[in-house]
Amino acid sequence: MAKHRIAARQLLINEPLPWDVFDESGALLLCRGYVISRESQREVLMARGLYVDESLLSTVSRPQRETREYDPFRLWDSVIDELEALLRNIRSEPDFRGQIESLAKLIQTLARRSPDTALAAIILTDQRRYPIIHSIHVAVLVELVAARLEWLPDRRISLICAALTQNLAMIDLQMTLCTQRIAPSLAQRAEIQRHPKLAHEMLMAADVKNPRWLRAVLEHHEIVGGGGYPFGIVEPSEEALLIQTADVFSAKVSPRAARKPITPQEAAKSLYLASGGGERNPYVAVLIKEIGIFPPGTFVRLANGETGLVTRRGASANTPEVLSLISPQGMSYAAPLTRMTERKGFEVAGVIPRDQLKVEINVSRIWRPE
Repeated sequence: MAKHRIAARQLLINEPLPWDVFDESGALLLCRGYVISRESQREVLMARGLYVDESLLSTVSRPQRETREYDPFRLWDSVIDELEALLRNIRSEPDFRGQIESLAKLIQTLARRSPDTALAAIILTDQRRYPIIHSIHVAVLVELVAARLEWLPDRRISLICAALTQNLAMIDLQMTLCTQRIAPSLAQRAEIQRHPKLAHEMLMAADVKNPRWLRAVLEHHEIVGGGGYPFGIVEPSEEALLIQTADVFSAKVSPRAARKPITPQEAAKSLYLASGGGERNPYVAVLIKEIGIFPPGTFVRLANGETGLVTRRGASANTPEVLSLISPQGMSYAAPLTRMTERKGFEVAGVIPRDQLKVEINVSRIWRPE
């Protein structure tokens, strides 16, 4: 099939599609008559690239050049919007399975194309929608680790789908727990214990049949050797164990009303010790090697007294590339300075919580598409 790429203005919201729509590889994405109902849905679809059969050009006007500048952070905002809409409307959303898979493929593409941007976008995003952002953060982390481990692309799509839907059955409770300053009640603990099984049931009701996806959601709180929930099994799937690893890491570095986030180094150390030095969980070490202990989007203090923002991972886990924003005297630099932290005097001396800084940054200028 000769393909013709279509533009956003040709996808009308709440209007049936006049043609079948394909992705770049020629796989059918949307059937003729499908109705796009949200701007975030259109944004996500356009980011994947939409094509129609060249023979239909008589019914498709050629797009004019898109003048809107690509903004990776705005695209990640649309990913967040789209996932929330899908999870909250799973029972009424047409083709829930297909739309989650499409979102997973976009996340896989974005993580492959620009992993540093993907990590920074999630870390720097406003945490007011933590349950949704957390699931996407986990999805990005597991994709990066699984790609390093050379898992096949289709297996990684199942993994990402599971990460996106792992907390499907406790979105509102998770939001409550983020702002709650006391320990979970007995009723809340019961809901936490049953959420993997309930999410599994909701996915099956939504026509999800992928066994890797379903099993990973069901077992993502099971522990090697037993003691997890909901069933206390001793050998969770590899996908479930990897999701659990990323899930715990992401939760530890995220803020809560009842506690401050811990640093990535502390989170990594905690995971490593909990896994018996990596003996019971091989994914901890791989996660640290892949994202480093100072992921992009982290604010840091350098040995020379400067305050900076990690922009890219470095050759080793503790030598990221940093953009210095504030001088040792506390003055903002008019033009931020790139620092290579493997050089003497520019080593990372510590992490600075985001809420302690009063500095404006233009993220779309720092992280351009790669």
